[in-house]
Amino acid sequence: MARAPAVKRRWKLRDLENTSFMLVFLGLPLAIYVIFVISPFVQAFYYSMTDWSGFSKSMNFVGLANYFALVHDPVFTKAVYNSLVLVLVLPPLVILLSLTLATLVTIGGANRGEIRGLKHSGIYRVISFFPYTVPAIVIGILWAQMYDPSSGLLNGILTGMGFDFFKSFAWLGDERTAMGASIFVITWSMVGFYMVLFIAAIKGIPSEIYEAARVDGAGRFRTAISITVPMIRDSIRTAYVYLGILALDAFVYMQALNPSGGPANSTVVISQHLLNTAFKKGKFGYATSMGATLAVITLVFAALVFFVFWWTGRPPKSVRVSTEADPVVRVTPVVRAAPVATPAKAVVPFKRAVTRATIWTDTTVATISHIALIVWVLVICAPLLWVLMSSFKTTSQIFQSPFTLPTSFNFDNYVSAWTSASIGTYFVNTVIVVGCALVIVMLLGSMCAYYLARYEFKGSKVIYYLMLAGLTFPVFLAVVPLFQTLKGFGLLNTFPGLIITYVAFALPFTVFFLFAFFKTLPQEVAEAAMIDGAGPWRIFFTIMLPMAKPGIASVAIFNFLGLWNQFLLPIALNTNSNNYVLSQGMASFASQAGYAVNFGSLFAAVVITVLPVLVTYIIFQRQLQGSVSPGLLK
Repeated sequence: MARAPAVKRRWKLRDLENTSFMLVFLGLPLAIYVIFVISPFVQAFYYSMTDWSGFSKSMNFVGLANYFALVHDPVFTKAVYNSLVLVLVLPPLVILLSLTLATLVTIGGANRGEIRGLKHSGIYRVISFFPYTVPAIVIGILWAQMYDPSSGLLNGILTGMGFDFFKSFAWLGDERTAMGASIFVITWSMVGFYMVLFIAAIKGIPSEIYEAARVDGAGRFRTAISITVPMIRDSIRTAYVYLGILALDAFVYMQALNPSGGPANSTVVISQHLLNTAFKKGKFGYATSMGATLAVITLVFAALVFFVFWWTGRPPKSVRVSTEADPVVRVTPVVRAAPVATPAKAVVPFKRAVTRATIWTDTTVATISHIALIVWVLVICAPLLWVLMSSFKTTSQIFQSPFTLPTSFNFDNYVSAWTSASIGTYFVNTVIVVGCALVIVMLLGSMCAYYLARYEFKGSKVIYYLMLAGLTFPVFLAVVPLFQTLKGFGLLNTFPGLIITYVAFALPFTVFFLFAFFKTLPQEVAEAAMIDGAGPWRIFFTIMLPMAKPGIASVAIFNFLGLWNQFLLPIALNTNSNNYVLSQGMASFASQAGYAVNFGSLFAAVVITVLPVLVTYIIFQRQLQGSVSPGLLK
């Protein structure tokens, strides 16, 4: 007689001997999270109903006056309009491009009946992911130079193709093109990540489903629409939510491309207006009301996306029909993911293959797939290679011949950027802050995730969902009260303050990712160690933690990329120029007026900033890409 499968159970702590274990594993991460994330979010809603200036302790309660004032603020209403344009255009555009490229890579190869990916598809996948590893502020600086009217690569290419109209065209300085140019930059930076996400999801579809559709005569396009899209629906929904949140909070890209908000505020977003209102105009209460409004818009957007996907994904209602045996019989229509061949129709595919002559053969599709992906790779690589070449030129050479190869590999620009522009100092600061934050967040995050996943206690679900809440609220909502929190602790403009803030805001993602991972680990080994007398500390550090190495390594890579590329928290909480991190230093360097900038050194600084994350990605790309779908979609 077959044995019933073992029922997994969560452990219970039995007595007070494990109090220290609970306080450290759960209490310490939770305290940091509540103080530096949840508390600022809660305070923000109160501040938004005061006239607090931010520079004095006095504040008067004004109720909803700030919110009513927003309606009559022309810059804010324009920012809301721009944010809505972004959220309506950016998510579908990125998803359409990334899903198309992912489909070409996974099922676009030439074959003899079976579904097969393109040859050398790994190269396309790796290169497409490059922009995601580049800090957003650096992407903005890079493309601001690409769009430069006099020496930018884009105008040079268009002029060389015979479009003289674009000889000195200001893409970011023209109200007609500023928003479109900005959307293209964000799309360029995000398509590679979601392409990898969808590749992982598509590879999870059983190949038999594709084979059955092919045998029944379905073409590539029909297969993609009828099988691929429906079966990775959850992945598309998750991507849509993430992209919508990014679109509503596109501060870094917009600030780097157009710090002033563009001509006639054509690219200003809510977060830009919030930061200027709070820290330049001294209206912290009024600025916080903008953050609260942005939070409400973000939550409404996420709720709408989930509702639409739920509504459109519901099974059809039953249909009432009459029969002789039963006057009313409820019949539910059958929904098939794809046509499935049956023995009675075994000869039909061969007839269809003969009668349906088409130019869209497998070889043709594979050739078109390669061409499309090569074009995309060129779009990805051209800006990066242009920056690399320009980093070896002088400023005069960049303006005189911006598109030619450097005459020699002169490293003076790198020396100048490292010393004169203080990029070396900023680099060391970044290594210190990111290194310390990464170690702390991985330790605390893994302990907290382990405790929530493996131990049962009242309130565990509340704590877990409280952690997830940190992934939904825009960081801008917490910036103003967080500024005051760090000031109250004496941590403002210090490395410890920046480190603990990095840790607090990275905890939700770390716990969310590792929670699912720890729940999948077998507990029999740990129970055996417990029977042998091992305590909870020893079980975690000597047994469970080593077993969780693959998941921890994946989260560590993601956290490294996120922390290294962080821009908003440093510029709001670290105004001491001696403590600048790389993203701040790059923004400061690029904002110098006019031709006073040493463009050769600027491009060298870009290379220095990008190189560590790019090398990290190339080394760990297999592990990183292999964890994208399972980690983010659980």
